[in-house]
Amino acid sequence: MFERLGKSTGTKPVLWITGWILCLGLLVWCCPSADELASHEPKSVLPATEPFNTALEFERNAFPEMASRTRTVLIFEAKEGINEEQSEYLRNLSLQLVNEYAPKYNWSVQSPFIQAYLESRLFASDGCAAMIVVSSDTNYLTLRSVTHVELLEELVRKSLPPGLKFEVTGAGGLGRDLAQAAEEAHKRTTIVTLIALIVILAIVYRAPVAAMVPLGAIGLSVVVAIMILNQLIRLGWSIGTFEKTITVVLLFGSGTDFALFWLAAFREELSVASSRIGASAVATRRTGPAIVTSAATTVCGLLMLVVADLLPSANAGKALAVALAVSLAASLTLVPALAFVLGRCLFWPRRTIPAAQMLEKSKWTPIARWVSARPLGAALTCLVICVCPFWYGWTADYTYDALGVIPANSGTARGEAIAQTHFSAEQLFSWTMIVEDQNGLPGFSKAISRSAEISRKLMEVPGIVDIWSLANPLGIKNNSVTAMLAGTDLGRKKAEPFYFSPDHQALRLEIMNGNAPFSDQAIESYDKAVTAVRNFVGSEKDNGIRIHATGLTPYIVNIKEVAAEDHETVVALVIIVIFLIVLGLIREPVLAVSMLLATMLVYFVSLGVTEWFFVTVMGHDGIDWKVRLFAFVILVAVGQDYNIFLVSRLLQERAGFPPRLAAQRAIAGTGAVISGCGAIMAATLGSLAASGLIFLQELGMAFAVGVLVDTFLIRPVLVPAVYILLHRSEKHSTNKSAPEE
Repeated sequence: MFERLGKSTGTKPVLWITGWILCLGLLVWCCPSADELASHEPKSVLPATEPFNTALEFERNAFPEMASRTRTVLIFEAKEGINEEQSEYLRNLSLQLVNEYAPKYNWSVQSPFIQAYLESRLFASDGCAAMIVVSSDTNYLTLRSVTHVELLEELVRKSLPPGLKFEVTGAGGLGRDLAQAAEEAHKRTTIVTLIALIVILAIVYRAPVAAMVPLGAIGLSVVVAIMILNQLIRLGWSIGTFEKTITVVLLFGSGTDFALFWLAAFREELSVASSRIGASAVATRRTGPAIVTSAATTVCGLLMLVVADLLPSANAGKALAVALAVSLAASLTLVPALAFVLGRCLFWPRRTIPAAQMLEKSKWTPIARWVSARPLGAALTCLVICVCPFWYGWTADYTYDALGVIPANSGTARGEAIAQTHFSAEQLFSWTMIVEDQNGLPGFSKAISRSAEISRKLMEVPGIVDIWSLANPLGIKNNSVTAMLAGTDLGRKKAEPFYFSPDHQALRLEIMNGNAPFSDQAIESYDKAVTAVRNFVGSEKDNGIRIHATGLTPYIVNIKEVAAEDHETVVALVIIVIFLIVLGLIREPVLAVSMLLATMLVYFVSLGVTEWFFVTVMGHDGIDWKVRLFAFVILVAVGQDYNIFLVSRLLQERAGFPPRLAAQRAIAGTGAVISGCGAIMAATLGSLAASGLIFLQELGMAFAVGVLVDTFLIRPVLVPAVYILLHRSEKHSTNKSAPEE
């Protein structure tokens, strides 16, 4: 099959090249618009049955004015105090939002300029700042949310009066800033990836034409893959900037690797083949199975992400698998077609030399001789080098703080600074607890009493600084005249729709936490708060009471729980699937297990180096939680590529040589091309470090370290050393003998 494919690309190269160009043109022509892409976005990254979503649904029914997935805070500041002209502008803006935009986008608007009850909460006591809160049912990490925030910002700035400063913050502002940072990261990463590829290919080949073939072919396949992903969004797939960024670096890395392996074989065959068609056919026959197996390993590993409950993880697995399949197709069709057209001038000014001479001149020959002569010492050397970073990776700490990944000069950060000056920053990211009593509360006075009791219990929890509830509608610690009036029976009656459901079965409490909403401290405080209230009011089983929670902190807690379950499931499936693929190729269970363990060693070493740099050196609280899963899937899946290429060559050499000499020839024969591929993969995946986003920087470092360790330590030393140790007693019929130890 592979030989026929090689002949086809050799006899009909123009047809293959034209086919790819036409495919790209068709995909570009029918590419969906940005508005259409946004219309297919899901409301939540969590399954509908998860606690956060069920709580939000309950809040929407019990307190429709207060329920929202995303709160966008428009915060205004006037250094000399908000004057009459500015107040009139804010009042008109509030009315415009309520009358024109809220019905159109299903928003809920809270403003001190049209809701006198909220004046104490949203208008600063010093008269220098005010907030307008726009709540929506759109997830803050979607294009729709970003579009809404940009619409609000444009509307405000259109006629903003002099002397009034304006920023967008809250969850909506955070989502917009993250989206902008992600888009900028995508551009930076793409540019750095291309520059790195050009430099490394020029060094590897020292032949300008040969360097441009994989760059052009894989570059075209990347664009095709992105266009295909845009089409798949129409089918309900949720694919954002992050997935596309990873797609770019993974395809340039893996696709170029595949291309280099084929080109290396093509170069060897050109030195002995009588025709270019024959060289193309033999090169595809020799490398095709290993390339397809390598790609299948990565694709199958990535596809295991589809079992994840978190939608971004599941869709990233599907998206990357589809994109990698496109890259595989390009490496076996477009690259050979371009190479055939160029022929022997492909490697100009270098000349093609026979494989035997290439082995003699290989810079990896001394290492190959050392490993084959001292396999036990080589294996132990690898393990000693890896033990310290492995321990760091095994015990690494992880953080869920999304606020820590946005630039310090972002709108969210500036808005938070204004809030800290004139309000309390906790108001921006408060979370809500709803205590549902299915038996109902006997009356209004009983509801006030129960609300006060729960509030007192919550105030005992470390980190909680204030509670807004039916008992204290403007907060326990608010001693203003307005707060005192709100605490009267009349004031509480006016506050009833915000804190006491119409069916008298639910009490709502807004909790102000003194810590950032995604921080470990806020998560710990949340857990203790829920436990304290549950212990106080009892459980649904005992007396029909349920506790619901909404807001950013409950959201990230639910994310954390689901992510932990996803990690365990995906890791187990990736290990099983990749083991079965490797076992099917080499037919040696012990060696297959050793190869998988070696790749997992690389994973923990990469995490260890990343954790040491970002936590110990840079002072971060921990590695971003998303790094753990994505680094595992990609490093363990991609890491098998080089082992498969090495072992495939080793098994070929084994047919004519004893184990030690076969390993020596395999190391020397694959060293140059695999090290070049490893450098390319490390550079492309590591280019994420140039993104400017901490999460992508951490992921880029983990990728780069992992690939380099795998390429220059595990693949040329540990794996062949283990192979020799497993086969050291094996006899061989050939007269050739291995070097004696």
